[in-house]
Amino acid sequence: MVKNSQIIVQDLCSVFSTDWLRKTAQETGLIKRERKIDSVIIFWVLVLGFGVRLQRTLASLKRDYEKAADTSLSDGSWYERFTPELVSFLKKCVSHAIEHLAQEQNRSLNERLSKFQDVLIQDSTLVRLHETLSNKWPAARSRKVAAGVKVSLLVSAIADGPKRVSLFAESTNELKTLRIGPWVKEKILLIDLGFYKHHLFAKIKENGGFFVSRLKGNAYPLIIDVNRTWRGNSIDAKGKHGTVPKISYFVDTDFR
Repeated sequence: MVKNSQIIVQDLCSVFSTDWLRKTAQETGLIKRERKIDSVIIFWVLVLGFGVRLQRTLASLKRDYEKAADTSLSDGSWYERFTPELVSFLKKCVSHAIEHLAQEQNRSLNERLSKFQDVLIQDSTLVRLHETLSNKWPAARSRKVAAGVKVSLLVSAIADGPKRVSLFAESTNELKTLRIGPWVKEKILLIDLGFYKHHLFAKIKENGGFFVSRLKGNAYPLIIDVNRTWRGNSIDAKGKHGTVPKISYFVDTDFR
């Protein structure tokens, strides 16, 4: 058990280096000047201080910090560190860990998809919160006072897990949860009808990416190529327009 714990600590230290933690603490405003509170120590106390316990008091965490830092703190010095800046700092740490996991490729695509670097799936879901958070995260689809957020998730097939997680107001349009950039190059992005917009498709192509999407009911696409041939008296669809009942999905079409 001790050996396994040491391995976990070593892996965490490789992800969250001292230099990265100090730099991030300054960027988020957690630490403006190094005094008694050390950003590295407070990070590890908060991350490792819970163990198997679900709840800890600020006083007990303060004792852990004093023991780890070999110093004594006033209550004010400790409690005043639990600020929005600390929240921003911890959010950055979570995002950093997710990105690190996504870079550790533990799967490979099959031969048919070998020309692509990754297959990504973008989607989102609504999560209900306690009603006391309604001022910060008001619910968009409720007749009474309620709170909720839209959790946007980008999943990687190569990493076998999330590549990016973002929080938005419940009323946020799906298109605003996905920003296309160079990260999509040589990757296939799977999206549903909530992201159906020709401008989005064009941005994916401009950045060297590929996409798979369902067609809208009123779509009338031009078939520019056929990737598979069928036995028997199959119809040559290349250069013709298709309707939704016959074509359910399309990849990198011209938008007409």
